Amino acid sequence: MVKQGHMLKATLPLFARFIVSNGLKIKHGKFDVILETVDRALPTVVKNEGLQLLEGGMAFLSPDVLQLSDPDTAPQNLSFLLAQLPQYGQLLNRESGLWQQSFSQQDVDNLNIAYKHGGGDSRIDRFTFVATDGVNEGFIVNGKVQTEPLAFIIQVDGTVKASPEIVYLHCASEVELLKNGNYGIYITIRSLKVSNCGVHDDQIVFRILRGPKYGYLQNTTTGGFIQEEFSQKDLRSKTILYIIDSYREGNSDNLEFQVTNPDGMSVAPQILELKWSKIEMKQDHYEVCENVGTLPLKVTRLGHTTDSAFVSVKVTEVTALSGKDFTTVPSKLIQFDPGMSTKMWNIAITYDGLEEDDEVFEVVLISPVNAVLGTRTKARVKILDSKGGQCRSFHSSSQNTHDLWMKGTLLPASSGSPSSSRHGTVHLEGIPLSSSKEVALQRRDKLPEFKSVNLSRSRLRAIENGKTVHPSSIFTNGTGVFFKYHGMAVLRVEDDNSSPNKMATEVPQADASVQVPKLGFPKGCTPALKGLLHFEENIQKLFQCDGTSWTLWNSTSKNVNLKTCPHGWSHHEERCYVLITDQKVPWNEAAQACKIRYHGSLASVASKLHMRWLWNFSERRPFWIGLNDKKNPGHLEWDDGESVGFTNWRKGPPHLSKKRRNCVLVQQQGKWQRKECRKGKGHNYVCSRKL
Repeated sequence: MVKQGHMLKATLPLFARFIVSNGLKIKHGKFDVILETVDRALPTVVKNEGLQLLEGGMAFLSPDVLQLSDPDTAPQNLSFLLAQLPQYGQLLNRESGLWQQSFSQQDVDNLNIAYKHGGGDSRIDRFTFVATDGVNEGFIVNGKVQTEPLAFIIQVDGTVKASPEIVYLHCASEVELLKNGNYGIYITIRSLKVSNCGVHDDQIVFRILRGPKYGYLQNTTTGGFIQEEFSQKDLRSKTILYIIDSYREGNSDNLEFQVTNPDGMSVAPQILELKWSKIEMKQDHYEVCENVGTLPLKVTRLGHTTDSAFVSVKVTEVTALSGKDFTTVPSKLIQFDPGMSTKMWNIAITYDGLEEDDEVFEVVLISPVNAVLGTRTKARVKILDSKGGQCRSFHSSSQNTHDLWMKGTLLPASSGSPSSSRHGTVHLEGIPLSSSKEVALQRRDKLPEFKSVNLSRSRLRAIENGKTVHPSSIFTNGTGVFFKYHGMAVLRVEDDNSSPNKMATEVPQADASVQVPKLGFPKGCTPALKGLLHFEENIQKLFQCDGTSWTLWNSTSKNVNLKTCPHGWSHHEERCYVLITDQKVPWNEAAQACKIRYHGSLASVASKLHMRWLWNFSERRPFWIGLNDKKNPGHLEWDDGESVGFTNWRKGPPHLSKKRRNCVLVQQQGKWQRKECRKGKGHNYVCSRKL
């Protein structure tokens, strides 16, 4: 059955036609019927179900939860007028994004209106509204007319607290060579990543339970040490860097951590492993015959070999010339594939058949990629003249060559074992002789030149059996005197009238022609060079400066101390010192850097002369020293534990605060001044460590 109102609207417009006649004439007419719509029906609230959403979430008001109905009003004219706005959220228009204080049923039908929760602990929110068709007052709820605002209830459910979940936990092993010469491994989300629904990266925190043993963590943005924690945001932005300690021999390290989120949820402690490989030469000294053809240099990789690694090779001419005495392959890059630990790098030795002096060149490893360089990075190659097709001696080993670390230079020292010999004439260089009864090393900075020899009274004495071996011939070429012997024995040069029990210079080989040139040392022996070792290649002997003169080094001597300072450090009175100027920091950071990065402590001062040396060492600029009262407020002591026996205050002893803020800065003329430990202007600092 169709309602009358709908029928009328469907037939509009309405009109009537008529005829008027007087019997003689007829006239047609028309009149229109105009109907005016009268809105007498009130809007009815059909649905008011309310909303349910998660804390901090957003939900749309749909016809399923809020709907008005009016038989004589279109949806766009049915409005919700808000009497009270939500307290813990907002009603937003999806299209404009603006707050809404009124909206239509058409907006609800089109899902344009949404409620967004603003957070907080409240679980109930609401807004109240009045429904209107724009004409009538009031609206119908449950069959009753109502004019008071009606509440729309919003139920907010709390989010379920979830524990963080570790997605990636892989070994970090990509080594990079840093600008300052150190090696480091960046810790990123490629090796360590956590998932936690609804939690931002900066809120996922990695608490360090146990730091690394053989290095330290650094924030590349701030330059500071990381000792307590870092966030997943730091991992994503690549700011966490593990610095490898170059003084350690290890190829791996690890740290223990625990992940937490803002809700206090955490996972069990985990271990992050850090591994790297170390590339170095297998041997550091080679002696090869000129006719050897090809010399293979062995390069080894130790430690983590799962990934690929590369290293470049640099060849340095000493006396041998590239292209003339030797030829290298065009590629100067050595590649280690995954799992590979040994590579050979070949050098072709040129044989020209000419009789000439021995030639020397060096091969150095540089610029490693995804690896660090070991201690044996340079190999010295000596090409021995073949002398008619036969080499006078041949060996290539590092077992008979010791590495002595002296003033940052790697010098070879003879082990004292004689080389292999054969019958023939062997040229023995650098045997110092004198006209005195005993040929011995004299305590002078420079050995005396050979001037004259009583040829008839010179002899070589066999060391083991005491028998005298006389030369078969003696001759001179204007530059030196030559003695020719035949036989196989270890000999020493003596004056014929000397006692056989007196020690003289040993000759390492028999079958020898002995040349006697002059010897000398690169520098005079002074107290500043005390302990410095010098290897004299001509006679294959090692000498040590005792502070006044060069003396023959004896491996059995109990007084010889081979400990030296690391590269870049300076030695002074049984301690090593390094001046840090690249980053000026407060005292606390300086003390921490000396301990963690340099394995020492801020320098202590023992005397006025010591202070003068430190002031000159600091380039006469202010620097931190280790004097502080952090352990005992108001009582100063040295950072390395040494007792305070000397002070150098600028204006007398200062008044010390009782709040552990007393640290000492060396200023003009080496005078001391009390400064704040944690804050204030940064300065250079001097680290110290014992030999």
